[in-house]
Amino acid sequence: MKIVFSYAVVGLLLVATFWPAQNEAADEYTQGKKLYNDKCLICHGAKGDGNGPAGSALSPKPANFTDSKFWQGDVDKKIKDTVVNGHGVMPAFDLKSAEIKDIIDYLSHTFKPTN
Repeated sequence: MKIVFSYAVVGLLLVATFWPAQNEAADEYTQGKKLYNDKCLICHGAKGDGNGPAGSALSPKPANFTDSKFWQGDVDKKIKDTVVNGHGVMPAFDLKSAEIKDIIDYLSHTFKPTN
């Protein structure tokens, strides 16, 4: 009986340790998705392929987040610099560092090719 109790306590401690981190990651993903939908989707599209409603009229076309070439190099820096400073017809956005990180996390988990 003591062994079962010990395993139960260890299990509860593990859940208590990792549960907040999982919730925090989920919250960051949700926040990143909301920011993407509010700020980026209009040009980059729901599929992240650069074919959003406004993106089709732009030249050059918005970045295609589903293209493996986009993910080469220091992508986090590239995205942050583009969000902060703008690029071509894309305007700069006044976002906090944490918000930019949330967008980067959302982009990489949603659109980055796995191959």
